[in-house]
Amino acid sequence: MTERFFAAAAGGDINTLMELLVPDVTLWTDGGGKVRQAMRPVHGADRVGAWLAGVGSRPYQGVRPDQMVAQLVDLNGGPGLVISGAGRIIGTMTLDLDDDGRVAAILNTANPDKLAAVQGGVVRDL
Repeated sequence: MTERFFAAAAGGDINTLMELLVPDVTLWTDGGGKVRQAMRPVHGADRVGAWLAGVGSRPYQGVRPDQMVAQLVDLNGGPGLVISGAGRIIGTMTLDLDDDGRVAAILNTANPDKLAAVQGGVVRDL
């Protein structure tokens, strides 16, 4: 499910995203005031899907989507992704799944101070 979610987000596939998100999903972002992120939580499948499709289709922190690599990991006890590009980790996403395996909540962290803790983690390629 995490792999399908990332492929849909990275490819801007709004239809698949809508299938994977619960209607009242919430996205929290953390840029730590150092990188651009949403200023407030994003609520609802339509808004979260549009936000994900939008960021997945344009450069982020100077890295084009086709230059990004995602690795499936366990983050904070749940499924997550580590997104890298230009020789550095540029973000993580952790997913909270409901009982049916759909995404109920997403935490997107891009704060460089917090990402330093991820640098030495164990990852598996998608």
